Amino acid sequence: MSMAVRPLTQGDYDALRDIRLEALARHPTAFAADPELESAMDRDAWLARLASAVTLGGFVDDALMGIVVFSRPTSRKLAHTGDLGAMYVRGAARGSGLADALVTAAIETAAGSVEQIKLTVNAANTRAIRFYARHGFREIGRIPRSLNIAGIYYDEVLMLRTITPRD
Repeated sequence: MSMAVRPLTQGDYDALRDIRLEALARHPTAFAADPELESAMDRDAWLARLASAVTLGGFVDDALMGIVVFSRPTSRKLAHTGDLGAMYVRGAARGSGLADALVTAAIETAAGSVEQIKLTVNAANTRAIRFYARHGFREIGRIPRSLNIAGIYYDEVLMLRTITPRD
């Protein structure tokens, strides 16, 4: 089994769209994105989103099995910060180390341009919280009732990781 992580390009459009929509459908409480809106997006909108951030793809035997997005705000006042999001690994690749490789690559990407990275995670997803903590993220707050999915509210944990020159 070969594993690789690389930035996705326009040529990865179909695979990216498939994995993103799969993530939203299978794990709706893990993402703030609306699956109906994203499935209705045209190719140009997907490519614009791809161009606006660094989307890393995790490949197992040349098949896209995971993604994570690193983005930066456009404001100069926030230019020292970044966001990690859209993290997803397909079930068949869980436990393989692909998730670790994706987050490590995102941190390495961020290290050249920001001082800190933040993310949010569903407060009930203790496995994900522990995963991010292993990668140096720490909880800095909680957003009550952050997500409303079919009338059920979910809290989110806000996590932060400082980037140092050695990262």
